[in-house]
Amino acid sequence: MRLTEQQIEWIVQEVVRRLRLLSAGEPRLKREQPANSELSLSEQIVTLDTLKDRLIDVSRVIIQPRAVVTPAVKDELKQRQITLVRQGSP
Repeated sequence: MRLTEQQIEWIVQEVVRRLRLLSAGEPRLKREQPANSELSLSEQIVTLDTLKDRLIDVSRVIIQPRAVVTPAVKDELKQRQITLVRQGSP
């Protein structure tokens, strides 16, 4: 298995994020309850950088009808079990 530079960067960021949670005294790394919040984005291009540090306890990401979403974002949302919804879609 070969990792892309983007995947390695995400792994490093995730490890740092989890270490910060542990050092801040927040023992939970997994959700204890299902997430209930939504994140609405106005960006026309949604990248991993757009979502950086914004997905904690998010269950849905709402994007503009014509927004372009990178494959890395789709993979990240799928891994976190977060639903991607375009505005105006049910």
